[in-house]
Amino acid sequence: MDRFFKWILNSRAPVTRGVSEQTLMKVDSAAQRSTLILQLGRVLAPVDALAEKAQPPTNTEYQIVAASLGPDMDRWMNEVCVFVTFGTARFVDEYNEIAGEQYGLRNYLGILARKSSDPFDKQKEFRERVALVKKNTLNAIDRVPINWAAELHEANTPFTVYLKIRDAINTAKRCVHYFDRYLDSDFFHLYLRDLSRTLELRLVTTKGKATFGVANVLPLSRVAGEFRNYQLIECQPCHLHDRNSAC
Repeated sequence: MDRFFKWILNSRAPVTRGVSEQTLMKVDSAAQRSTLILQLGRVLAPVDALAEKAQPPTNTEYQIVAASLGPDMDRWMNEVCVFVTFGTARFVDEYNEIAGEQYGLRNYLGILARKSSDPFDKQKEFRERVALVKKNTLNAIDRVPINWAAELHEANTPFTVYLKIRDAINTAKRCVHYFDRYLDSDFFHLYLRDLSRTLELRLVTTKGKATFGVANVLPLSRVAGEFRNYQLIECQPCHLHDRNSAC
């Protein structure tokens, strides 16, 4: 490593686009996972609204939300089925856990609608159940393996590449290692805005000039101190050609 890289400061910052690049990702699975999580938020929006009401929900409101969840939840579970299926194989345990959490929540709403306990106590219990369901569901989704494979993209397809890289980076739970000789400051806004600041972030690029590389991103790197474990790394152009990411 020492022969190839020069460690730049202990600051905090990132990278940019390119035209012909190789990205380490199994894009379909990564995109499916990101979409599933986004759709889950939409499916559970009525549940969240009910849980956060200033006044405790009535029994009728619990009953109405339970009934309204059905169609959207069924459609979402169909997408989950596609996500957990690889060829003729299926990750049955993960699917069953996701299904159990979601349909269990819907059934629980019906139970609350029939309970005659204190409304404030019911709402508190409901909020705790919703938080637990979300946690368990996301954990089950994360356990479905995504096999990262190298994919060579056509030249002059920057928007396609942007979408695929974004999908891959957004799935990161522990670290993002990104290599791009043409790194520029746009990377911060395009890819890092919504990332957890607790991730390990490594950005590798060349010395560059005013429009790319370390010369371009260093000023922004110095002020991007919210990432707790970040390093910007400079290497020689001969050692970095393709764009790569590992998440």
